[in-house]
Amino acid sequence: MGNCHNDRDRGIERRRPRMAGKGHRELTRQSETKNGRTAIIEAAESLFAEYGLHGASFRQISEAANQKNASAIQYHFGSRDQLVEAVFENRMRYVNPKRLALLEEVQATGGTGEARALVSTWVWPLAEELRPREEGNHYVQFMARATREKQLVIQLAPADLMTGWFLAADRLKQLMTHLPEQVIRTRLLAASDQCVNCLAAFEAEQAGASPDFELQVETLIDMITAGLMAPMSAATEQAVKRRRKA
Repeated sequence: MGNCHNDRDRGIERRRPRMAGKGHRELTRQSETKNGRTAIIEAAESLFAEYGLHGASFRQISEAANQKNASAIQYHFGSRDQLVEAVFENRMRYVNPKRLALLEEVQATGGTGEARALVSTWVWPLAEELRPREEGNHYVQFMARATREKQLVIQLAPADLMTGWFLAADRLKQLMTHLPEQVIRTRLLAASDQCVNCLAAFEAEQAGASPDFELQVETLIDMITAGLMAPMSAATEQAVKRRRKA
């Protein structure tokens, strides 16, 4: 029986997120020079991205942030949900103003190509988060994890930091009047997921440092725009009719 318990305990240890990786050692060293709150946010971003919103314990986050006081997270944030919100806010406070600035440019020009320009306001400000940083790049992977485990990122992140996304979405809806409302809604949700998940994959591959990065991002914008604006297929038209009859 003792051996069985030992085997089970070892199995639990194997499944438990560990802090032994080089990236986490680097994160800990960098955290020594940062204030506690910032260090915790950056450690949480990295660990949430790797292990999920509930896969990393407060103890592990505190260790990665070089916080000797185990209650530091509760002191700074109060709860896991508030820590998750702080991770969003830490990056989105820069992303959202960039989106709003790009939207002003789009609104000033308008005309041909407006749909692609609007999609670009979604994608490029977030893609800029993939540029190499001293603490590493984990934010978009964190967003992708949050989307899979909870719900849409636009519902998880603080609403006042998603205004650029909403304004672009509202304008895109006006350009999609050739489609039924159900199709518009589905396409916008799919486009949001495509944006986050593709950029998360790029981030995991450290694409922000690649000479092909601009090409990858512009191609992603092309794909999202085409998916949003394409006419309905005959199969989708039939599905809409069946849904209306149901």
